[in-house]
Amino acid sequence: MKRILTLLTVIFISCSALLADGGGYKIRVKLDNYPETVLTLGFHYGDKQYVKDTASIGADGWFTFQADTLLPCGVYLLVLKPDNSFIQVMMPENDQEFSMTTDAKEPVEKMKVKGSEDNALFYDYLRYLNKLRPDADTLRTQLSRLKAGSPDSVSIAAKLASMDKDVRKYQADLIAKHPGTMSSKIVRASLEPEPPDFPGDEKESNRRKYYWFRDHYFDNIDIADPCMLRSPVLHQRIDQFVTKFTPQHPDSVNLAVDYVVEKVKNTPETFKYLLIHFLNFYAKSNFVGFDACYVHIAKKYYCSGQAIWTKKEDIEKICDNADRLEPILIGKIAPNITVMDRNNQPHSLWDIDADYTVLFFWAPDCGHCKKAAPFLVEFAKKFQDRGVKVFAVCTAVTDKGPECWKGVEEKGFDDGLFLNHYDPYIRSHYKTLYDVQTTPQIFILDRKHEILSKRIGAEQLSEVMEKVMEFQESKKRQEGGK
Repeated sequence: MKRILTLLTVIFISCSALLADGGGYKIRVKLDNYPETVLTLGFHYGDKQYVKDTASIGADGWFTFQADTLLPCGVYLLVLKPDNSFIQVMMPENDQEFSMTTDAKEPVEKMKVKGSEDNALFYDYLRYLNKLRPDADTLRTQLSRLKAGSPDSVSIAAKLASMDKDVRKYQADLIAKHPGTMSSKIVRASLEPEPPDFPGDEKESNRRKYYWFRDHYFDNIDIADPCMLRSPVLHQRIDQFVTKFTPQHPDSVNLAVDYVVEKVKNTPETFKYLLIHFLNFYAKSNFVGFDACYVHIAKKYYCSGQAIWTKKEDIEKICDNADRLEPILIGKIAPNITVMDRNNQPHSLWDIDADYTVLFFWAPDCGHCKKAAPFLVEFAKKFQDRGVKVFAVCTAVTDKGPECWKGVEEKGFDDGLFLNHYDPYIRSHYKTLYDVQTTPQIFILDRKHEILSKRIGAEQLSEVMEKVMEFQESKKRQEGGK
C-alpha cells in the first residue's frame, strides 16, 4: 500500500476522452477493516495520478465500479479514505470484469482475486517479495556492520546474491509464462538491462558499458505500449534517460528527446503526453542554456505542425517565443546593438575591443538591480585588468532616460569601470533582440561576440567568469595541440 500526495487536488478526467471502444468494465471490491462508505478508483498517468470513478458501498458490502465501455489499460488505484493510501490494480486491455477482496490494513497478504489472472499474478509476486524482504533486510543490516572482505561479510554477501538470483528467476518465469499481461510488463520494466563484460582497462570497459547501456536502455520496456502511459514506470524511466543518463548539454538532451519521441510517434496519446511534458519542462528550466531544448522542441514538433492537438493561437505563442529565443542561445553570435552614452554619442556592442564582454541590462527603479549592483562593481574591479569589459545598458525610456545617469552614480557604476549606455527610445530594439522582459539580465560574450553564458545571477558572475575563462583557455590549448 502506498500513499497519494496530490490525488485530492486533481480533477476528474472526462470519460469521453479516456474510454476505449469495447464491452465494458465491472470491478467489485470488498474491504475488511474499512469503515468508509465511499471508495475511489484512480489511475496513473505519466508522473501523476487522477481520479476516474467513485463507488458507494452496496447493501451487500461490496463497492462496484461499472460502465458499458472499457477502461484504457494500465495500472489503476483503489484509493482509501481518509489518508489517500491506495491498492494497485492491474487493468489489461480486456478481462475487465473481476472481483477483489482484502483487508485494508494488510492489502497484499490478504488479497484474493477472482476473474483476473493478471491481478492474481501481480499479488502472488508481491507476496513473494514480502516474504523475502525481512530476511534480506536483516542480512543487509548485518553486512553494513562488518568489515568488507571479512569471512562473515563474504558469507552474507553470498546469501544476498543467492536471494537476488532467486528473485530474478521468479521474475523471468513470470515474464516467460505470462507474456502480454500487465503484470509481466510491469515486472519486466523494473529490470535494467545487464551489460556484458568488455575487455580492456577499467576506463575503456566502463566507456563501452555506458554506450551499450545507452543503446539497450529501453530493452525491457516498450514505451510505445499505450498501457505503459498509465503506469508508474514510463515517466520515471524516460525522465531518468533524458535528465540523468544523458550528458546534460542541450545538444545531447535534444538528441535524447528526439530518440524517445521517435519511439512513440505511432502512439498518439503517448506522443502528445511526452511533447507537452518536454516543452513545459524546458520552458521552466532554470539551467543556463537549456532554453535551447525548448527552442528545439518548439521548432521541430510544434511549429512544423506535428502538435495537432494545440490551438492555433497557442502554436503562434510557442513559435514566437522560440523565434525570440533562438538568436540569443548560447553559441550564437550576439545581435549587435548601437546605444548612446551620457553625451548622446553612439556606441556599438560589436566595436568593443575585449577578450570578454559582459552585457548588462539594468533599470534605475529595479529592486533586484539595486541588490545586484555591489556584485557587479566588485566583478568589474576584479576583472578589469583581465581582458573583461562591462557594457551596461540602462533600460529607462523616454523622459525617464536621465534617471539612468543618476542611477549610475548611486550604484557606483563609474565610467572607469563600466561602459555606460542608454537607449531611451529603444531604437536599437535591444528589448526584442535580447528578450529583456525583466532586469537585471547578464550575458557573457567572447571576442567574436559569441554568447558563452547568460541569465546569470550577479552574485554568481565572478565564479561563472572564472569557469568560462578556464574553459576557453583549455579549449585553446587543445586546439593548439592538434
